[in-house]
Amino acid sequence: MIRRPPRSTPKPSSAASDVYKRQEINDFIKPYKKNLKSSMNEFLCYSTGTHEKSDGELNTAIGNMMADAVFEFISPIIKQQYNLNLDIVLLNHGGIRAPLPKGPILKETAFNIMPFENKVIIAQMRGSVILDMINYLSSSKIAHPISGMKIQISRKGVLKKLSIQGQTIERNKIYNVATNDYLFNGGDRMDFFKRSDTFYKLNYKIRSILIDYFTSKDTLKLKRDSRFEYIK
Repeated sequence: MIRRPPRSTPKPSSAASDVYKRQEINDFIKPYKKNLKSSMNEFLCYSTGTHEKSDGELNTAIGNMMADAVFEFISPIIKQQYNLNLDIVLLNHGGIRAPLPKGPILKETAFNIMPFENKVIIAQMRGSVILDMINYLSSSKIAHPISGMKIQISRKGVLKKLSIQGQTIERNKIYNVATNDYLFNGGDRMDFFKRSDTFYKLNYKIRSILIDYFTSKDTLKLKRDSRFEYIK
C-alpha cells in the first residue's frame, strides 16, 4: 500500500503576517495609549484669554509667563543647591510652539506649547557679556521671553535704558542667567552664552516647569508689560 505524504500546513502570506504583527503591537500598546491620553487630559488650571507669541512687538503675555515661570521655579532650586541668586531668564521666541488657549489648561497644553526636551542651564556671565546679550535683543527686535530685566530701546534698536533686578548693570559683576540647553549651545545665534564663566546643568525641563507652574495656579490672567519696550 502506498501512503501519501502528510500535507504541510500552508504558511501565511507575508501580508497576512504583517497584519498579525501589527495587531499584536497595537494590542500591546493599547493600555499605554489609554493611560497616556488620560494623563494628557489632566486639568491643571484655567486661562481667562487666548495668548499667542505674535501678540506683541517686544514682549508677549505668553512669553512673559514662560520666562516668569522659569524664574519662579528655578530661583529656589539654585539658592538651595548652589547658594546662587537668579538674576535673569532668557528663552527664545521660536521655542513657543503653540498658543495658550482660553479655557481649561490641560497637561497636553504644556506639551503643545513646549514639545521639546530642553532643560534649564544656569550660565554665569559678566556684565560685559550681558551687554552683548542686550545688543542681540535690541538688534533682533524679537519678543524673546525675558524676566529680571527691563530694557528700553529706540525704533532703530538703540539701547536707551537697562536695569537688572532694578539696578544699573555693572560690567565686572557676575550675573546668573537661566536659559535652555539649546540656546546655551548657540541656538538662535545666541553665541554670547559661549562666553559664560561657569555653568550649571539642571535636570529640569522647560515643559515640566510649565506643568508645575500651571498646576500651582487656579486662574491665569496673562498680560504684556513694559519689561522690553520701545521709547522715543
